[in-house]
Amino acid sequence: MHIQKLALRNIGAYHGELNKFDFRTTTNRNVILLGGKNGAGKTTILESLRIVLFGSMAYGFVTENEPYYRKIRTLLNRKAINENVNDEFQITLDYSSTEDFELHEYSLVRSWRIKNDRIRESFSVKRDNQFLTAQQTSDFQSRLREEMPPKLFELCLFDGEEISRIVSEEKIPEYLKESGKILFNLDLFVNLEKDLNTYRMQYAQQNANAAEEVAQYEKLENEIRQLQETIEEKQLLSISYEDEINNLNHVIKQDKKDFETHGGLLQEKRQEIVSRINVIENKRKANSEHVRHFVSSLLPFFIARKQLQQVDHQLNAEKQYESYEYAANTLKQDKLTSLLTSTLGQTKEIESSEMKSIFEGILDLIKPNQTELIHRASFEQRSEIHNLNKQLESLNITDYINRFDENALLLKESQELRTKLETNDQASEFKELLERIEQKTKLSEQHKILIEQLGSEINNLTEALHTKLSQKDKVEEKIREYHKSEKSYEMTEKLLTVSQRFRERQWRKKLDDVANETVRMIDVLFRKKGLIKRIHIDHTSFELKLYNLMNQEISKERLSAGEKEMLMLTVILAMFRVSGWKLPFVFDTLMGRLDQDHKKSLIQHFIPRCGEQVLMFTTDSEITSEQFPLIEEITARCYTLEYDASKESAVIMKDRYFDIIREAVK
Repeated sequence: MHIQKLALRNIGAYHGELNKFDFRTTTNRNVILLGGKNGAGKTTILESLRIVLFGSMAYGFVTENEPYYRKIRTLLNRKAINENVNDEFQITLDYSSTEDFELHEYSLVRSWRIKNDRIRESFSVKRDNQFLTAQQTSDFQSRLREEMPPKLFELCLFDGEEISRIVSEEKIPEYLKESGKILFNLDLFVNLEKDLNTYRMQYAQQNANAAEEVAQYEKLENEIRQLQETIEEKQLLSISYEDEINNLNHVIKQDKKDFETHGGLLQEKRQEIVSRINVIENKRKANSEHVRHFVSSLLPFFIARKQLQQVDHQLNAEKQYESYEYAANTLKQDKLTSLLTSTLGQTKEIESSEMKSIFEGILDLIKPNQTELIHRASFEQRSEIHNLNKQLESLNITDYINRFDENALLLKESQELRTKLETNDQASEFKELLERIEQKTKLSEQHKILIEQLGSEINNLTEALHTKLSQKDKVEEKIREYHKSEKSYEMTEKLLTVSQRFRERQWRKKLDDVANETVRMIDVLFRKKGLIKRIHIDHTSFELKLYNLMNQEISKERLSAGEKEMLMLTVILAMFRVSGWKLPFVFDTLMGRLDQDHKKSLIQHFIPRCGEQVLMFTTDSEITSEQFPLIEEITARCYTLEYDASKESAVIMKDRYFDIIREAVK
């Protein structure tokens, strides 16, 4: 698939009809650069690409239902809705695709209209400038979902923050497992194994001996289904509360704006007092917590610090004496005699009295002052006493006294400010407006509490669901035992075994190919040349192990955050190369957390290798005027997105990247 053009009409931040993007690229210039600050409309473009291709399936819905239309309503341009524009919401996507060695041009149009406050959707397709019939359109959608499932398309959309999260939370193995199943078509075998398991359960129901387990299995299935439905209902209810909170916050924001408009100085003074009170309370809380921690932990030992010092001294003395006892018990006179004889030679004989004198002299040298053994403490106990004593010696008790005195002064100041605030509110001409804001704020907080309660209930239901699923697995295992001797069961088992072994071998082969491809790209991308010479990806745990030139394992903790992200990106690109899929790559704020060297390496070596088409969504902090000439060499077209508050619409500026004006590429 090669995306040609995208047009948005009254979608998201894009008001009106003149919102068009030309995404055509060439072999040497495979990048489309779209810059914009937060809120400028970049996310709307990504959402539009998903929705125009897959409709309700973009959000995981099989059909167009009310939850789907609720999401669509949030996507429609608010200004157009307020202007009562009911039938001019549309996304148009033009792309080319090679089918049976022939290039075909497609144009998809997904549009919506509002009638009686209800949204309805229509979808049309043109193939080589000819409209498809209803049946042909349905067949096209089915074929598109088979050839490029929504999950596969999602893998082409890379969020820089999501990549950083995967790296920081060490979830690379999970990403490899889930994305690999899709890229390498191994989910087909997973579905096959599910179907075989379903057949086994159906066959087991025919056996009278398995009737009880089958009944229990069906009961568990019903309970699981009910739990899933209840969880979904509570999730929808939580969403409705969140929508109401958003509406309340919008009204509160407007009321506050009115308040500031008609009483700016009064509002400014009140906000200053409230801010000061918050600062005081936070400071008092910090001081109290500091003092409380001291009282609950170190104060008893501080009171008895002299005794603690004595104990520490006694323990050190006992340690020396124990060392002396060990040496005295270990060192034997006959051993010492043998050592001296071998050293001095056989010609020099040492008398017994001399040997005894030497032996006792050595012991006297290491013998400490007479110490009475009281505690006989272990090494860990002595360390705890010693560390505690050191901590008390460095303790500054004046700091806690000052914090206590400071809290008294802060409390007095807080009380005075609260009195001023109360007097100010009672004397205000806007008391009614303030009360209305407070009521709506309380209602919003109540909804938040309800959302938290629903979240707790959903968690409890989810735990119950996991318990039922575990019980179901155990019952399924019992049913499996009934028919191991049956031919049909044996055939199913063989098919399952073959499928599992095939998946395992495919995983091993594909992951080895991915590891080799990753190493080749690391040599080009990484600033530290020769750092990683071999990578192994375990085909069961999907853990990455890195090795240096000496074949010694490298701890991933030695890599910087930027190097970890670069490693993640090279693994992703290697997986796409090994899979053979040729799809456009979409990067959203990819370079936000990388240093200058890694940015340069990405632009010069990584992005040109990402296929025929790369859409890059960036903020103004990612690519500077110094780096722009590098990426310009591989850029076919660039746009800057800005939100014009006066027009309530996003503005598209072609051949311009923020403050950099670019000459059109011929």
